[in-house]
Amino acid sequence: MKLIIFSLMFVFLLAGHGIAQSVDSQKAVKTVKKSVMVKLKVSGLTCAGCASHVYNVLKETKGVLENSVEYPGDIAVVDYDPKLTQPEKLIAAIEEKTTYKAELLKPKNNQ
Repeated sequence: MKLIIFSLMFVFLLAGHGIAQSVDSQKAVKTVKKSVMVKLKVSGLTCAGCASHVYNVLKETKGVLENSVEYPGDIAVVDYDPKLTQPEKLIAAIEEKTTYKAELLKPKNNQ
C-alpha cells in the first residue's frame, strides 16, 4: 500500500514539474522581440540566382530575422529587429556586397 501511495506521489510530482516548464515556456513566448517589416525595391536583378544572392546577403546582415526576395518583381521583404539594424543599413549591405541597387519601397496611399 505504501508503494502505491509513494508511486502516486512521484507521478504527481513529475506532472507538476511539467506544468511549471510549460508556464516558463509561455513566458518566453511573450518576451519575443518586436520586429519591423520593410519592403525594398532591388534593381538590377536578372534571374533567380540574383535574387538568391541578395537573399543570402540580407540573411547574413545583423538584425535580420527573416527575408524573401521576389524575382520577377524585384522586391525584398525584410523582417528585422529595429534595435539591431535600420532600412539604411539593409540597403547599404545590398549595395556594398552586390552589384544591385536598393531603395525603400514606400507604401501606396489609397486615396
